[in-house]
Amino acid sequence: MYYYPNLFNRGQVPVRESDKVIKVFGEGVVLARPDQAIVTLGVITEDNNLQQAQQKNAQDSTNVINAIVNSGVSRENIQTTDYRVDIQYDFQNGQQVFRGYRITSILTIKIENIQSVGEIVDIAVDSGANTVRNIDLTISNPDRYYHQAFEKAIQNAKAKADTAASTLGVIVPDVPARLKELSNLTPEPPRPYVLGVSTESAVTTPIEAGQNQIRASVEATFNY
Repeated sequence: MYYYPNLFNRGQVPVRESDKVIKVFGEGVVLARPDQAIVTLGVITEDNNLQQAQQKNAQDSTNVINAIVNSGVSRENIQTTDYRVDIQYDFQNGQQVFRGYRITSILTIKIENIQSVGEIVDIAVDSGANTVRNIDLTISNPDRYYHQAFEKAIQNAKAKADTAASTLGVIVPDVPARLKELSNLTPEPPRPYVLGVSTESAVTTPIEAGQNQIRASVEATFNY
């Protein structure tokens, strides 16, 4: 939070803040093209035999990981974020009937070369991944863009204060008496993607990066 305190005189006697204030809210937005991706995908295996289901899931997951690493992704950028064993049931004539086991193994992959996201997704699917849950296109250095948005928010607040002061026929200083940051740098919600795997190996799943919005907002109080 950014804060400009009230000024004090040399005798340490607080200067009374003016009762005449203009309070405004400023917003700033910066557009930035994502340069990395966080991909969530994995392997789901079903079988009546638990051990066989686990073994097949482990083998398919290992194949997926090795294929992703061979495509150029660092092993440190691959993390298992979910592993579950579920019992599956059917209901027949009001009775619960055992159907088998489901093993779910989910990987989260950080891809630093955003141009290769579609290719790596296809490689994972070709190697055994049968669920792609999310692709989150992000910015590796968001602070730089947030500072720009924050600067725009302050400028927007000052412009609003000047407009209000001009309308009222008063004058406000260039520096606000108080400046409060209202926003924090938080990632945008992941954007959903519908992914399909082409039957033609020459075609890569298209992933469009687009642009992310980085927003900042402030509350500024000006005395007059």
